Amino acid sequence: MQVGCGLVRQEYIALAGQIGFDYVELMGKYLVSLDEKTFKKLVANLAVSGVECRGINGYCPAEIVIAGPSFDLAQAKRYARKAAGRAKETGASFVGIGSPKSRMLPDGYNRELAKKQLRDFLKTTAEEMGRYGITVCLEALAPCYCNFINYVAEAAEIVREIGWENIRVVADFYNMEYTGEADLDLRPWLAEIVHVHISDDMGSPEKRYFLKEEKKKIHQGRIRKLYRSGYDGAVTIEVDLPLEYAPAKASLEMLRDAV
Repeated sequence: MQVGCGLVRQEYIALAGQIGFDYVELMGKYLVSLDEKTFKKLVANLAVSGVECRGINGYCPAEIVIAGPSFDLAQAKRYARKAAGRAKETGASFVGIGSPKSRMLPDGYNRELAKKQLRDFLKTTAEEMGRYGITVCLEALAPCYCNFINYVAEAAEIVREIGWENIRVVADFYNMEYTGEADLDLRPWLAEIVHVHISDDMGSPEKRYFLKEEKKKIHQGRIRKLYRSGYDGAVTIEVDLPLEYAPAKASLEMLRDAV
């Protein structure tokens, strides 16, 4: 079982390796925002630390619209081209498409149009990422974040409709708790799920953090059930707050002990 850690700053890369994580995930919108000199320093930091960046989360800022009135496919393609180049240089093999502020729909917005926009966004992004063998993963987000594609089944349906090999699903247990899906049998969607996120929070959905000791049996039960169902991918602890040794190490051991 491979366990990774999502990082909000590149300064934590070496510490993630010291703690024992198998890899890290970095934020796409952060990578794209960096000037060339700073980005090269980040890539060098990864090389020196010996820690792999296997994934990208936090794909895009709010102005890159995934679905909604301001949808602009040409803009999405330009962003995807730069994001793909930077994802390649970090060594990432998958990119998670969550980005809730980019998919908030106004009341009454045509849902079928929104789904078409989403499919076009994913295909355009996957075309750019596919040049480097990178898989694009749609993530269902809880209603506390956005109002479009809130359930794993919805994300899987979109992916099935597209039918592309490098467009898949990332399942997030934190979001699934909010929607009552965290204890469901995920086997109906295992063909689409290629990556998994998990976390707790420090009081709000904007403060996702490492796993709480009092929820150890719950988290381990879910992870154990996931792998027994046939899942064979990795699990990333996705956090919004700074990396701290003790809670990160405890969470890593909690997950590894689950299987």
